[in-house]
Amino acid sequence: MTRESDNPTLTKPKRTRKKAPAPRRESTKRNRPATEQLLIDTCERLLVRDGPDGIGVNSVVEEAGVGKELIYRYFGGLPGLVKAWIERSANWPTAEELIGGDISAFAELSVKEQFRLVQHNYIAALRERPVITRIMASELMHPSEITVILEDASDRIARELTEIFREISTDHQEDLVSLALVFYCMTNYLCMREVSSPNCFGMDLTKNASWKRVAKVTDMLVDRFLDE
Repeated sequence: MTRESDNPTLTKPKRTRKKAPAPRRESTKRNRPATEQLLIDTCERLLVRDGPDGIGVNSVVEEAGVGKELIYRYFGGLPGLVKAWIERSANWPTAEELIGGDISAFAELSVKEQFRLVQHNYIAALRERPVITRIMASELMHPSEITVILEDASDRIARELTEIFREISTDHQEDLVSLALVFYCMTNYLCMREVSSPNCFGMDLTKNASWKRVAKVTDMLVDRFLDE
């Protein structure tokens, strides 16, 4: 009598363990735009908090919670990330904003009122954009590879202002542009002081009352040096 164990044809086959399916990876293509925006938002947050001199690859990835290689893969490095922020998210004042958003209404104003409106709007625009004023301050105090990239972008504000005043019809256009330069420097300096060292000339530049005083000085100078 043949036992079952003696017959090789009757031995039970060995069970093979099925491999667990590999975890599904989310589509890189689908996630890349969100990750790029995360890095750009982090770049802006660090620029506001630490200034251009305080931003670096390590600080960005630590703040964003992503791998360092993604900055190089998506942007080619930190300078590329900063350029992407300038192109996609940097909210620079525009000529349209500075003239009040209505070119027809602006054209109906006198030269003096046009100049006054642009100056008041420029002050408001910079105060609403602390990252811009932090960039301006760092360009002067801590020049670096990053501030060089940002310098041309911040200069567009000056170009916008110059273009506005060159378009204003007046017999004293060069005087108008020269006066605009004085106000431009004054406003930039005071706005930079607001975000870095706000006590200036007996004023606390974080207080609206101080800026009302600046507005009065602006109006006084406009009235004194510009004709209707």
